[in-house]
Amino acid sequence: MNKPPYIVTPNSISVVWEGKPYIVNSDSHNFTGLKKVLIEGRYDEVPNFLNLQKTVEDFCKGNIRVVNEEVYYRDYKLHGVVVDKLLQFLKEGMTDAEPILNFIEKLMSNPSKNSVEQLYTFLSYKVLPLTSEGNVIGYKGVNNNYWSKSGNKNTVVLKGRVDECGCIYNGVGEEIEVARNSVDDNKDRHCSHGLHIGSYDYAKDWAGYDGRLLMVEFNPADAVSVPTDCSFQKLRVCKYKVIGEVPIERKNESEAPLSKPYYDSAEPISVEDEDFIEDDSQKNVLDLYNASTILAIKNYIENKKKEPYRTKGPSMKQIQSRLKGIHITCEEIMNICTELGFIVEFKFNEGVSNAYVR
Repeated sequence: MNKPPYIVTPNSISVVWEGKPYIVNSDSHNFTGLKKVLIEGRYDEVPNFLNLQKTVEDFCKGNIRVVNEEVYYRDYKLHGVVVDKLLQFLKEGMTDAEPILNFIEKLMSNPSKNSVEQLYTFLSYKVLPLTSEGNVIGYKGVNNNYWSKSGNKNTVVLKGRVDECGCIYNGVGEEIEVARNSVDDNKDRHCSHGLHIGSYDYAKDWAGYDGRLLMVEFNPADAVSVPTDCSFQKLRVCKYKVIGEVPIERKNESEAPLSKPYYDSAEPISVEDEDFIEDDSQKNVLDLYNASTILAIKNYIENKKKEPYRTKGPSMKQIQSRLKGIHITCEEIMNICTELGFIVEFKFNEGVSNAYVR
């Protein structure tokens, strides 16, 4: 094929093809692909990047089609992260459509429309990698011994090792599966039953100083719900496979992050416990809890208050949910918040759990 006349600048590409001039700007999804084939002399591929609709059709083939600049899988209109990923592939000049095509096929086989819609929000938080089979790679924080940090004895576990507390073993290579109806599909119930997977940031924080961070692979058909808290950084699924462990760089113990708070005692300590309170100087509520618990509450509130869309701080229930696995009541959290100097808005008719930090 003869070399077409063209010029490439940082802002655009001008090319004459079959006697017709084309200008492709740098913000176009086909800019990178067109630049690549011109530089590499693959001139027979130039027309694929002069028409975005043709590019999409040629790139995906099969069940993907474009009508009036809208992308469809068969008769189902795609949007959000799926289209973003597809166009990202085009922008980067990639020709291997297998991962995203397989992802779409599996996503479309998810039995719940709500689950499909919610999975978009989870994937949009961070660009999580897709395998060639169309599965998604996510992350999970567990205890140092690979057992989950919490469990539910009522969950019907179909595959995997379970202890007497309902916790599940997550060793590398383990395939974990529970009955789909054992996974809470209500996105507004933030801490509930089901297998949890998170973004890298969320799972690393959940692993804490003494835990492990794992890579897990899941089929998008097995996604059930994405809780609305934590900026859509976690989701509940009914099945996944542990495929690897991610090393966590840790400092010495005195400098360890306090992302997983805990009590000195396994049971909550009551303010009225006279055996513990020896004199008036120890009656400060902050003396009753481990410093890491207090610091975790303080950091969580301060970080939440920095979020630009928030008009108020977190509620006592939200803070309690963040301290998952910790025996602490909303009233105790409110006392700690007050002692830390935060102003807590409390209405008797709404209960302590709905009190929030101003």
